[in-house]
Amino acid sequence: MSVKGALSQEPVVEGGVVSGLRSFRPNQAWAVIGVVFLGMAVAIGGTHYAFGVFVEPLEKEFGWSRTEVTASLSFSAVSALVAPFIGRALDRFGARPVMTISILTLALTFGLRPLMENVWHWYLISFVHFVAFPGASMLAGPKLVGNWFPRTRGRMMGMASMGANFGGIILPPTLGALIMATTWRWGFIALGALSGLVGLVALLVVRDRKGGEGTSGAELKARGPILAFDRGATVREVFRSHSFYAMTFGIIAANFAYSAILSQIIPHLEAEGLGQERATLFLSVMAIFGMAGKVSFGFLTERYASRKVLALALLIQCIALVALITLPGSPVVYAFAPVLGLGFGGMGTAMPMLAQDTVGLRNFGTIYGLVTLATVSSSLLGPLLMGGSFDLLGSYNAGFIVVIAIFGLGIVTLQAARPMPQANAAASAA
Repeated sequence: MSVKGALSQEPVVEGGVVSGLRSFRPNQAWAVIGVVFLGMAVAIGGTHYAFGVFVEPLEKEFGWSRTEVTASLSFSAVSALVAPFIGRALDRFGARPVMTISILTLALTFGLRPLMENVWHWYLISFVHFVAFPGASMLAGPKLVGNWFPRTRGRMMGMASMGANFGGIILPPTLGALIMATTWRWGFIALGALSGLVGLVALLVVRDRKGGEGTSGAELKARGPILAFDRGATVREVFRSHSFYAMTFGIIAANFAYSAILSQIIPHLEAEGLGQERATLFLSVMAIFGMAGKVSFGFLTERYASRKVLALALLIQCIALVALITLPGSPVVYAFAPVLGLGFGGMGTAMPMLAQDTVGLRNFGTIYGLVTLATVSSSLLGPLLMGGSFDLLGSYNAGFIVVIAIFGLGIVTLQAARPMPQANAAASAA
């Protein structure tokens, strides 16, 4: 058959994989990845990375304690509670409505915060915010990447999730400067406007694609099995698998990085004597290297078992946390910002890849939603652990030590998280 004939033929579906080049739409694929990137930037960057720049202004204006301010992050447990329902909606209705509504809801919650007068307003808005959070970031993004780039999803997930780090680089210093020049209210207004713009772009650009061998030259040249869109374990099957429970505990442990570490780095360094500018610089350096970590660890998930890649990311973070405890006031501590960033970024890529490798893609939204539900414990305990550590002992060190121990348990448990036969997983290496 001629090249022209091959390009004009209708795609043939074989085992969940579309053969034939007519279905390839690289521009559409990269546009979708771009929206996932931006969604991660406003959702994770605006919620977690930028959180620290608002802590002291809120304390000064309202007289709230550090525990009262950081307790709002405990409402991230709501994300875990609603994740199975959002995941089910994602599998049933597609990514565009779920992602668009979620990001626009985030925009609304950012925009409402300047109207706060009481601490219960802060908590109510945070509740609504975290209801929308899963659909804007951790559920829709991995599903879209798996659909559009089934062969090279590890590196593509790394590239898309760099949006969170990009938000971490841009948002804290920008918002910090804006807050210093105006007030914290204008910081939230800016976040709301930016999120609203991203939500409108998602409405225009995001499309689901089921099947397809690839969308670019790199996809076509890639070797190794494809994660087929119509293959995967059912909910009933995963509940009978020890691999599912090992994977879930490993992700629960890793989730402490979001709930107990990321949002507290700036307050920790400030409490140890660094000013806001230096503390923000540490976080920005961490975010830059987090971007490199996402892509490099994404490549690793295509070559090695994703459970081992996630364990490596947790180990790297343990090393960096020891430095934050022992060297917080020394210039040497800046040398560990890249280390923490690499581990943190790699974790962000490895977690959804581990879930896809373990259970497959067909019911990924629903099952990963259930995994997210299980992380409610870390979402609740993380902020309270760190806030309580500071209020009772005057530092975050005790909280960091507990997190290191949790990471250690996660590293051990992850070794049992092997791919289920139903998943047709691409990373089945032992």
